[in-house]
Amino acid sequence: MSRRRWGKAWPWVMALLVCAPMLAGGYVLSYDMVFVPRLDIARSDVWGLGSATPRAVPSDAVVALANLVVPGWLLQKVVLVGSLVAAGAGAMRMLERFGLGAQVAGTTWYVWNPYVAERLVIGHWPLLVAYAALPWLVVACLQVRAGEGVRWWRWVVPLAATALSPASGVIGAVLALSVCGWRRCGRVVVVAVAVNLPWIVAGLAHAGTGRSDPAGVAAFALRPEAGLGRLGAALSLGGIWNADVVPDSRSLVTATVFCVVLWVVMVVGAAAAWRGGPAREPVRALAPAAVVGLVVALLGAYVPGLLEWVVEFVPGGGLLRDGARYLALLAPLQAILVAAGLTVLAGRLRAGFARWSVLGVAILLPIAVMPDLAWGAGGRLQAVSYPAEWEQAREAIADSDATGDLLVLPFSAFRAPAWNDGRVVLDPAGRYFPRSSVVNDDLVVSGKVVAGEDERARAVASALASEDPAAALRAEGIGLVVVEEDAFGADELDTVRAGLEPVFSGDQLTVYEVPPTRP
Repeated sequence: MSRRRWGKAWPWVMALLVCAPMLAGGYVLSYDMVFVPRLDIARSDVWGLGSATPRAVPSDAVVALANLVVPGWLLQKVVLVGSLVAAGAGAMRMLERFGLGAQVAGTTWYVWNPYVAERLVIGHWPLLVAYAALPWLVVACLQVRAGEGVRWWRWVVPLAATALSPASGVIGAVLALSVCGWRRCGRVVVVAVAVNLPWIVAGLAHAGTGRSDPAGVAAFALRPEAGLGRLGAALSLGGIWNADVVPDSRSLVTATVFCVVLWVVMVVGAAAAWRGGPAREPVRALAPAAVVGLVVALLGAYVPGLLEWVVEFVPGGGLLRDGARYLALLAPLQAILVAAGLTVLAGRLRAGFARWSVLGVAILLPIAVMPDLAWGAGGRLQAVSYPAEWEQAREAIADSDATGDLLVLPFSAFRAPAWNDGRVVLDPAGRYFPRSSVVNDDLVVSGKVVAGEDERARAVASALASEDPAAALRAEGIGLVVVEEDAFGADELDTVRAGLEPVFSGDQLTVYEVPPTRP
């Protein structure tokens, strides 16, 4: 295999090294990553028309449409492998102005970094799709910036790919604006608004309740990693709020040393770009977006009061709560600086063997210091199958004549079912069954409750605590109740069950109809 062909194969090698155990039959269910056999396209919440804040708009709608022709298990594998391959291939394209060794090394850092590892484990797959689209967007927007003729789809398609969720849509728009520059951004701004309209419109429909609990600022603040403090964590593309999804290798001294070496290489690359050369224009174009990403990521940690005011009083301000998401804006710039720095350092070595040895080490070092991204994030991500009872319960719900929405109990957002090997996941029942559902959007972080934004969810919680839960649930428009018998708290629902009519009973699930209100 020639060197160029080997370079093109490298993104596939990395993607398969990460995703191999996820390719087994079944679904990978981890925190917010929930795929089901078929997401019902007729559900109002899929389109952001439910009572909950539309955080999964339009990603749920895209999945529901895709499920018309592609089963959920296959769609998830295509999304996961495809995102990593597309991220690597895009980085290779973005860095092709550099020599092959530096190009591959920069690509490795773009794919194999804490941001990708942490967002993969926490299940933010729309963010990973957007991340994969960023280098392709950079390539096209650099051509727009230079005044070159570029086919419209080369920048429209990656820009649309970033718009699967509100936060990723903002990331794509900021990056496109930064790279195109103020003078040539007109068309791009119009298209950026257009592709983000689904969640913008859905958000405006919830504008009255679009404010968030300010307690979430502290809960979601960027955390120190690798012994480098918060700023060091951000500059190494880490620092996610949930410590449980951070690779164990990030606590080792090797991670600290690697980050210092990485920054030295980037500084060399920045100096080379300052003097001119192939990195100069990309660095100038990407620097504003990187600054925005870094500032937003650090707001909750260093200026919490300001961010608390924003999320409490500005509709949609909660988009900034998990600021570490916006570190994606640093990644293209860092990949270019790594490639530029290695080009300079390798160029000072006269012997070809020495030069390629340095580049080889640079290519493999990110993998060596964070090996627990490999093989399903060190075994954290494994495919499992939904129990047979779930499909039986789905059929019972589909056959029910009861009107109203679905409620899943116990009324909590996350589960750790034994059939998922005890791994924490957002309750899949909210998407699995063919009815719009009301879910509890309160979030417990380190023992503290961050209040949700769904007023109807709060009303349902009050109904469950009332003297006649069945009548109160019917008044709230609930027609069916599913109890997950293996979930924590299921044995405390006797009062609620007393007024309901069972239509399906199993070891793990029980489906009830809420009887109509008697006159």
